[in-house]
Amino acid sequence: LEQAGYFSSTEVRSIAQRRQDYEYALQRRLPDKSDFLRSIAFEVSLERLRVLRKQERNITASRKQTTLTDYCIIRRTHKLYERMLRKFKGDLTLWSEWIKFCGSCRSSKQMSKVLTRMMQLFPTEAAVWVHAAAWELEHNHNATVARSLMQTGIRMCSGDARLWVEYFRMELLYAARLVARRQVLFKGAPGL
Repeated sequence: LEQAGYFSSTEVRSIAQRRQDYEYALQRRLPDKSDFLRSIAFEVSLERLRVLRKQERNITASRKQTTLTDYCIIRRTHKLYERMLRKFKGDLTLWSEWIKFCGSCRSSKQMSKVLTRMMQLFPTEAAVWVHAAAWELEHNHNATVARSLMQTGIRMCSGDARLWVEYFRMELLYAARLVARRQVLFKGAPGL
């Protein structure tokens, strides 16, 4: 981070000291959720500062490909979420915070892994199935997998009417996309 020009040497020492303090709090016998959340908040603010300085100092002009400095803080934050959720795996709000973080930093592979683990741990939560299907349809553009996820969610949460409503909405959205695609492909064709 110092060699790339994001932080000065005193800032790097300060960052290392803060990370060490947070790590000591996480290594104690019974760490709290608040310890993990403080550490994650520090890493997220550090990443925001790195991105801001990247834009201000025009650091990308000298490099054309991504390097370790571009994703090291995000990777560390994902590791902190993994450690936290190993201890507090039953807390759905912590999982949803990780989902939001994955979306904000565009970590699509990690998002898929997190959603898979959530579906395994919370098979009777309708919101998890809806979110996973929406992710597949909107970001991966895979209607077949989204449809399969919704159908599995309907089987697992048989008494929840929200899943049926979301399934119907998803099918309508998919049909509208097909109509729009057909109009673009067959602009001059008669009868469409």
